[in-house]
This record gives sequence, C-alpha cells and structure tokens, in this order.
Amino acid sequence: MTPEDRADSYSGGRRENIVRFSQIGRVLVRHGFGFVFDVRRDRRERRGVEELLAPNFAVRLRRTLDDLGPTFVKFGQLLSTRSDLIPEGVLSELQKLQDKVAPMPIEVARAVIEGELGVPVEKPFAEFDPVWLGSASIGQVYRARLHRGEQVAVKVQRPEAPGRVEADLALMRDLAALLDGRFGDRIFIDLKELVAEFEGVIRRELDYEQEAQNARRFAANFAGTLVKIPEIYTDLSTKRVITMEFIEGTRFLDIRPLLLTPAERRRVATMGAEAIFKMAFEDGFFHGDPHPGNLFLTPEGELALLDFGMVGFMSHGDIEALSRLFIAVIQRDAAAALRGLEKLGVRYAPEVRGDLVQELTEFLFKYSGLSVGEVTLGQALSELISLVRRYRLSMPPVFPLLIKALVTAEALSRSLDPTINVYEIARPYANRLLRERYEPAALLERSQDRALEYARYLEDYPE
Repeated sequence: MTPEDRADSYSGGRRENIVRFSQIGRVLVRHGFGFVFDVRRDRRERRGVEELLAPNFAVRLRRTLDDLGPTFVKFGQLLSTRSDLIPEGVLSELQKLQDKVAPMPIEVARAVIEGELGVPVEKPFAEFDPVWLGSASIGQVYRARLHRGEQVAVKVQRPEAPGRVEADLALMRDLAALLDGRFGDRIFIDLKELVAEFEGVIRRELDYEQEAQNARRFAANFAGTLVKIPEIYTDLSTKRVITMEFIEGTRFLDIRPLLLTPAERRRVATMGAEAIFKMAFEDGFFHGDPHPGNLFLTPEGELALLDFGMVGFMSHGDIEALSRLFIAVIQRDAAAALRGLEKLGVRYAPEVRGDLVQELTEFLFKYSGLSVGEVTLGQALSELISLVRRYRLSMPPVFPLLIKALVTAEALSRSLDPTINVYEIARPYANRLLRERYEPAALLERSQDRALEYARYLEDYPE
C-alpha cells in the first residue's frame, strides 16, 4: 500500500467514524440521553441524576443499546453479568437484549467456508443444508454431513463482523472517555475499564480457534461422565469456521417436565446442577452462558453443552477461596465468609469492615433457618450482591460471571424439579477440595514451597 493509499484509507476510516459517532449522538438524544453533550456542567449533572432516577431509565437504556447495533447489544449483555455494579432493575432489562440481525445469505456463508478451508464446500461435505439452524451477530450455524457419514454443525463467521466490531470498539473507547471526562466517579462505574473488559471478551468470541480449544478442554474435564461435549473436527475448523459434531436432542428450553417421570426429572435436574458445580469447585473453568438454549438432553439421557465462546477461568487459589466461602456460609461464620471474599479478590475500605461483618452475620442467620422450598441460591446471592453494591466493594469480573452461571443453572434445575436442594449438591465438592487441601502430603508440599520462598527472600534481603 502506497503512502497515498494509506492516507486515503485513514481519512476514509476517520470519516466513517465521524458519521458513526454522529449516529450514536442522535440515538442518545432520541432516548433522552442527550444531556451528556451539554456544555454546562451543573445542568448536565442535574439532568444526569434526573434521568438515572427516572422509572423508565432501564427500558430506555436497553432500547438505546438495541438501536446502536450488534456490538453495543453484546456490550449490554456483558453488563447484564455485572450484578456487582449494575442495579437489579437495570440488570433484568439488559437481560432482554437479543442479537437481531438479518440472516447471512448462503452464498456468503459458502464463500467464507471455501476461503477458510481452501476447497469447494462439496469436497469436505457430502451434504450442506442451505437453511441455517441459528443466526447471531457474529456467526451463523448450518447442518451438514461429511463424506464418512457423520452429521456435523458448521458455525460460520460473518465476513463483516471483525471490521464492524473494531470500528465500534474504537467509538466505545471514545464514548467512555467522553463520559469519564464529563462525569468522572459521579457515575460510580469505571466505563473505560468495562469497555476494556468487553474488548477482551468480544475478541475471544471472534476467534473460533479459541472456542474450539475451550470445547476440547470441557470435553477433557467431563470425560467419562454423562455430560456430552460435541467433538471438534480440527481439520475443518479455523479462526472463522468451526465444524463440530451435531448433537441430537431436546433443548432445555423445550423440555416439558410433566412428560418426564419424577425420578427422571430429579436425575436431569441434579445432572445440570452437578455440572456447573464441578466446573466451579473442581475444574476452575466454567461455561459463562449456560442458558436453556445452550443445553440439550440427548436421547441417551446425557446432558449436552453447546456454545463455548464465553467462559470463565479460576486459579486453584480461587477455587479454594470459593470452597471456604461456601463452607463459611453453611456454618454461618460471617468473619470466615468475609475472609473468603477477600481471598476471592473482593476489596473494601478498612473502616467498613465492622459494619460488613455485622451485615454478613445478619444475612447468614436470616437464611439459616429457612427450608429449601423457602429460599433459593439465586435469592441468597442476589441479596449478597446487593450488599456488595451498597458498600461499593471491588470484585474481579470473573465472579459476577460465575454468580450468573450458578443462578442460571439453579433456575434450570428447579424448573425441572422445584424441590431440588442445590446446596446439598454443592457441599461434597467444597468439602472434598478442603479435605484434599489438608491431607498430610498437600500440607507438606505447601510447607516446602513456603520454605523455598522464605529462603529466596533471605538471599535477596540486604545484609
């Protein structure tokens, strides 16, 4: 590319960004958020408070994100996982956001496949159904059959998705900087940090090789269990195309509990809850979006998981801290629960520690005498998150995502069997981890590690 071409490309991109930013401005004005552009600070801040407290604020925010397009919709979906930052009424509204884009023409999808695999579609696939199975803002899924006879699902990325996302990310960074400059900490949320977090999430979702790797890791973690992960066909997968085993079965969304026997309802509900607790307390690698459209019940009675673009990672220390927190909650030990939260990376002002312990104590005793029919994990976690917001505690993003996954899994399980006790399903995982932690061999290994650290410290310490 010549310097002249680069200059033309730069100026063209700049013009497009200016046009897009003006579109964003018009959308904000249309939904009552034009005050962000007001040059007078006192008037801008007064209107901001009025709009934030308005009864229809959450609805207008959702409609704004909807009108701004697919990338902003995905940003809203990410915000819907941040229960530590976003009020409950706004969260519930953001959870209604859905990808709504025109389907990708089959000719475009075939061109992407052929460009990525380097061969005509007919070479790897004996049959390729032109009618898509699912369509979203980043990709579209088709059913096909290999020449060997295997039925497969082929996920194809929209060719315009990466460029659109990059352009919108640049504008989101600019918009976050504008809002930060005009409102600062008065909006109680670090928008620039949230946009940076979203940037990492959306880039991973654009990388189908990463999604394929996630699927293989889940398959290894669930090997030998009744949880089914579709096989990935590596030779037919790239950064923009994934070919995987086609899963036959019934989506959890479509299961009719009354058509199952009570024993089968309990088995399937328990299997779903055990899967998420295994991910949380054992693997440290969990599905970030286990909604009923991503879970299937196979004809063989297995639980199948799909869509591995959004995942969460936890270190062994995180898993141990989570187990300690769970045990502390069961034992109604508020101080230990607070230590567990600290180990999970939750931060707070030192002067509020006493009040926090008192509120945690009241919280734990409130739920201790209730039966499983009277309280759900979702209710308890919702109240705990309210406490987090009230004290403006700082929490790593992975834990709100885990909380959402746990609450979603519980809701799915209880939709099949309302009497299921998810606390009792989780308890063995936490207990086992803590038992393993304090076995003699594990204690010896940790003491040796600490001795080595101390020795290195003495070597480095000046005489």
